[in-house]
Amino acid sequence: MSSKKNRQFTRREFLKATGAVTAAYAAMPLLSACGGGASSGGPVKLGILLPYSGIYAVLGESITEGMKMYFEEANNEAGGRKIELVTEDSEMTPPVAQQKASKLIEQDEVDLVAGIVSSGVLMGIRDYFDTNKKLLICANAGANAISRGAKTPYIWRTSFSNWQPCWPLGTWAYENVAQKVYVSVPDYGAGHNMADAFMNSFQAAGGEVLGTQYTPFPQMGDPAPFITDIQSADPPMVFCFYSGGAAVTFVKAYGEFGLSGNVPLVCAGFTVEEDVLPAQGDAALGASSGLHWALKLDNEENKKFTAAYKERTGKDANVFAVQGYDTGRVIVDMLNAVEGDTNTDKMIEALGGVSFNSPRGPFSLDANSQNPLQHIYVREVQEVDGALHNVVIKDLGPFADPGDDSKG
Repeated sequence: MSSKKNRQFTRREFLKATGAVTAAYAAMPLLSACGGGASSGGPVKLGILLPYSGIYAVLGESITEGMKMYFEEANNEAGGRKIELVTEDSEMTPPVAQQKASKLIEQDEVDLVAGIVSSGVLMGIRDYFDTNKKLLICANAGANAISRGAKTPYIWRTSFSNWQPCWPLGTWAYENVAQKVYVSVPDYGAGHNMADAFMNSFQAAGGEVLGTQYTPFPQMGDPAPFITDIQSADPPMVFCFYSGGAAVTFVKAYGEFGLSGNVPLVCAGFTVEEDVLPAQGDAALGASSGLHWALKLDNEENKKFTAAYKERTGKDANVFAVQGYDTGRVIVDMLNAVEGDTNTDKMIEALGGVSFNSPRGPFSLDANSQNPLQHIYVREVQEVDGALHNVVIKDLGPFADPGDDSKG
């Protein structure tokens, strides 16, 4: 694929990422201010756009708690100004997110926006932020295109690209688990991104893909036909990506059909993340996954964070809470660097210099992809102190998104 093509944001790529939902901006007024406001004695108004209803509500709540936790540690101020939050429920549909983004910026007059869980929602609001030159800091959605053909200076991520957890995992799985694999992912942008990344490196290492199934999204429905197809292929290994309720459905069925413990399950880390492990139970035992964080990751920042989060919420932390926490720190560090000046261009310039030790390990923002440079860990679901948790078994090292589609 040529470099020229990689820089283009194609209609096919947009439709694939959004699930064929087309953004309608004709009725939205173009903001007259190019670059936003400047420092004043008033608070910095931060819009939070996350799902608080639907299948990803728990993810939105975890991100919000992590973000608030860091802001409170910083006394809810940065750059000499107080931070004021204005929250909106994006639900899980681009049209709703478009309306809420418009409200936050045009009615509430926020200085910047943070949040977003779904890749489809992120792609659906991409043009609004680009056209209106307002800053969006994405705390989850990993659509590869945002770091590639659809990149805009007005969207930066503190989370991951969908490529990051899975491309390093493909080579590791070939070398350590099996040389043939069956792939199962949901039929939407993130599913395709993660399957493509894993298969790219797995096949480059010499591996063979026996079959690929794309299950309905957002609701899988009865998982039995999909598990039956996997059984019929008789693979020595399965790779999958699911999240939230779909992850519980798939992994429990994997166990009920007798595959757990018999056919190694290798997956994107969200499939067996801390938010879903209790509901999955023993069916998740032994699953290997790739992700940029683990509850039992051994560093001082993580020990402090996980203890404080447990005390705050009564729950174990998950990767979404970590991403919210780091989003809060990025915003505070950025505002401190510009001394509270909320001019959009100045805030963007400061983002490229953000770097710190995170609960996930060394964290910095890669100016090329506008996405983190971060370590990817192989984790294994093990029983620890009477509960199931992900234990790091290999640090694969730091990875940045390649910025094009050359590696999946």
